[in-house]
Amino acid sequence: MIQTIFQKSFVRFAIVGSLGFLVDLISMIVLSFWLSPMMARAGAFWFAASSNWLWNRQFTFNTKKKMAIKEIIHQWAHFIFCSALSFIPNWGCYYFLMHFFTPNPQLHLLSLLWPYLAMAPGILIGLFLNYVFSLRWVFATNSNEPLAKVQKRPL
Repeated sequence: MIQTIFQKSFVRFAIVGSLGFLVDLISMIVLSFWLSPMMARAGAFWFAASSNWLWNRQFTFNTKKKMAIKEIIHQWAHFIFCSALSFIPNWGCYYFLMHFFTPNPQLHLLSLLWPYLAMAPGILIGLFLNYVFSLRWVFATNSNEPLAKVQKRPL
């Protein structure tokens, strides 16, 4: 059963996304030493998106096709573009939560953790959007998933 679950590309994508969340969170914490939470959040995106592309390429979509450097960079750029599109609602959700749902200052620990907890809902939105973009466009020609193949219909 476990092996069957891991055969599903969405499960593998979610696992990669979980690892990417850790990269995102750690990057945000480190960048927060020098930047505001909003700027640290934007900077952490680049680290997380790039690591997710690499892991999805190897683990989720099992890209075995030999590609020239130019094609690899092109694929990475597509993934970053799709991640940026998915980041719009992600960032919007984070912005909304940070500005309209601030915790009571008397709950000191929650107030300290809020910039990091507020990341989660937007990341879930981004997960679903990124999966569709990756499956249908970025890794479509490299995927073994039947959904990735474009079905040609007669006119």
